[in-house]
Parts: sequence; C-alpha cells; structure tokens
Amino acid sequence: MKEKIYNQLKQEYARLGLSDELLQSVAASLEATGLVTDENLATVVKGQENMLKSYQSNFDKLRTEGAGYKKELEELKAKGGGQGGGQQQQPKNEMPEWFTKYKDEQDKKLNALIEENTKFKAEKAKGERNALILAKAKELKISKSRIEEGFAIPDDMDEAGIATYLSKVKKNEVAKGLEDRSSAFSLSTSEDQGKELAKEWAKSLPDA
Repeated sequence: MKEKIYNQLKQEYARLGLSDELLQSVAASLEATGLVTDENLATVVKGQENMLKSYQSNFDKLRTEGAGYKKELEELKAKGGGQGGGQQQQPKNEMPEWFTKYKDEQDKKLNALIEENTKFKAEKAKGERNALILAKAKELKISKSRIEEGFAIPDDMDEAGIATYLSKVKKNEVAKGLEDRSSAFSLSTSEDQGKELAKEWAKSLPDA
C-alpha cells in the first residue's frame, strides 16, 4: 500500500517539485495509520494538499535565501584577491564561517519543520482513527457505557478489522443483556414469553 500511496502522491503533486524522499516519508506515515484503502486512496491523497504546499513554500523560501547567500559568497570570493595584504583570502574549497553558520541554522529550521509536520500528521491520523472507531461503534448501537470503557484495538488494525472487532463487541453486549434479562424470569416462564424474548434477541442483532 505504501507504494500505491507514494505513486498517487507523486502523480497528484508533481507540480510542487517535492523530493522522492519526502513523498516516501509521507506515504509511510499514511500507511502506518492503517486507514488507507484502495477505495479511499484518492481522497486521502487529496487531503494532503495543504500540508505539501506548506512544505513547498518553506523549501522555496530556504532555496531563495540560500541562493542569495551563495551569490554574496561568490562576490566575496571574487573580491578577495584584490583587497591587499590586509585581508586574508579564503581557501578556495573552504566555506566562510558565517556561511557555515547560516547553513547550520537553515538545516535546523528544516529539520524542525519536518518534525513538526510529522507530529501533526500522527496526531491527525490518531484523531481520524478514533473518530472512525466511535462512528462505527455508534452505528452498531454499542452502549455509551461500553464505549467509555474503551476498546483493545491494535494500532495496525485496518478498517475492516475494526468493523469485525466492534461487531463482536456488540454481539457480546447483546448476549449479556439477554442473559441478564432472562435471569429475571422465573423458571415457569410461559411459552409466549419465551417466544417474545427470542424475537427481541433476533431484532437486537446487528446486520451482517
């Protein structure tokens, strides 16, 4: 699925000129949510547009600033030989200290930006996953008290697995409710009461 996500991202956002490394990283993060399927792939990829445009904007800014400093560096190198003995010429293959410092600062900014976006994506994915679980639980009419207890759903379980798990939770809840209710009847429960109990149990089961 990671390659499918990557190829879709590359096709959708080729105009942004983002690196393969970055797109691979985004694809890996999306795959890790376990929520991307062939059916919703295009929608999920479309939802990354604002984030990827933000990446492009910041990269363009860094490239522009870098180009300006590079030009200034070249001009300083060109003037270095004509300053007389008062200024030592910079070795040809060695960057000036100020430029090295600038480059380090920009690298830190870029790394911080990537880290921030990665954290944002993880929190967003977690929120979307929790919303999906809650929506499915409500769809199955699982009780509020059972929802509040929480579910032991692994982080790597996909949407189909979540649906199956919650269906089992609902069936167990229905079975427990019927058991509690039947225990309230005396041993002499009439045949009509038994039939009504069976009908009620059948109606409460979730659709297959």
